Amino acid sequence: MKVVDKEVLANQPNDLKAPASSGQPLRTPAISLITQGFAILKLHEAALASTWACLDKINRVSMEERTAFSFPQTTSGFLPQGGEHAKYTNNADLCDRFCYWQKYAAMYKAHPFANEPLFGEIAASELHMWSLAQNLIKEIWTFFHSREELMLRSNSYLQLCMYESQLHDSAREYLQDRHEDGHLLTLIKPNRDGLVLFLDDEETPIYLKDDEILAITGSLLTTLSDGQIAPMYHAVRKPNVRLTRNSIVYFAIPDLSRPYTTLLGKNCISIADQANESHVAFGNLPLV
Repeated sequence: MKVVDKEVLANQPNDLKAPASSGQPLRTPAISLITQGFAILKLHEAALASTWACLDKINRVSMEERTAFSFPQTTSGFLPQGGEHAKYTNNADLCDRFCYWQKYAAMYKAHPFANEPLFGEIAASELHMWSLAQNLIKEIWTFFHSREELMLRSNSYLQLCMYESQLHDSAREYLQDRHEDGHLLTLIKPNRDGLVLFLDDEETPIYLKDDEILAITGSLLTTLSDGQIAPMYHAVRKPNVRLTRNSIVYFAIPDLSRPYTTLLGKNCISIADQANESHVAFGNLPLV
């Protein structure tokens, strides 16, 4: 089993870890996504603060607050345990979820939880991650000499995964089975180890520093690149020690109401059916 440790990752080019708002180029991480399916970036100070606030505080929300702020009809808020599963194995993910969609911001405001400081941190983290994902996609499209704009925010969303220690099933090897997310990109920031990528089909643990975030590719990007950019398969391995593990994830999904031109073949295609099929395969409701 490969191990990608901090020393190995530290040898990547400096601008691979450049903050999105620092003015430094994102071309190198974009190329890494194109050629390897993943990139590691540094979170700038504001993004880092909101992201860690979410990771540190989400478990403190009471069951009463979770029940009141739950909207399964829009796949948002605190969602019932076991509602999401791997689309290849149908094994339920062994975590609780909180999903935040910027497009439902007005709906959220009617609920008391939206006035809590934690909710403000969640909204701030979503904003930072959207900006990073949007800039990465822009850089990828620029690399392929495409001037087409993909606007991400209307269908993208932030998800907090809470792998409570009591949810660890001793019969399961993974808390979340091997899968690819079916989107353009996924940004992932865990507070503990456990994330593994399947590089050349070999399981590879990923270790991130406190200020680092992982970006990986999804099959919508594969389709729009005419099959040139492969999706990155990944999983969450069950730890040897029963510890609560949290992860904040941003799923980058473009506006699905319009067609797009593929990057190499320049074919006009609709990706709405593919995006919805993948989203529903995880146990969610359709995106549109």
